[in-house]
Amino acid sequence: MNRTGSKWVWHYRVLLKLRDHLLQERRCHLGQAAEPLEPHSMSLADSATDEFDHDLALSRLSTEQDALYEVEDALRRIVDGTYGRCVETGKPIPPGRLRAIPWTRFSKETEADLEELGAVNHSRLGRLGSVHGPAEVEMAEAQQPNEPDEGESE
Repeated sequence: MNRTGSKWVWHYRVLLKLRDHLLQERRCHLGQAAEPLEPHSMSLADSATDEFDHDLALSRLSTEQDALYEVEDALRRIVDGTYGRCVETGKPIPPGRLRAIPWTRFSKETEADLEELGAVNHSRLGRLGSVHGPAEVEMAEAQQPNEPDEGESE
């Protein structure tokens, strides 16, 4: 990491951990996708379930590969000194957005414009929760108003 990247140490570490997690998940899903589908002459339901699981593993691999690309690209931007700036406009990305989405390449407005045009379409993770209700993080967010970080707005 160069000298200008030193202010992005937290982001760099988070991105490295995320990359490691994605690589581990990828290995797991590669194993699932590589398992041969066995014919179930006695049960069509078992065959359908196996095919669904196989297709799901392939779909996850594709999504994880896209996420891995975004994370590795963000790490490269930190190293080359372009991290924290919108790749379309060159304007700074607000610190709050970078903390929430450390791999982001665009400001919120630019990404919304690009999504509207169909130029980008990101897979999104669902809301954090469980079968017992919303997660504590989600509940805490609902109780606190959203305020821009360091006087900047997203």
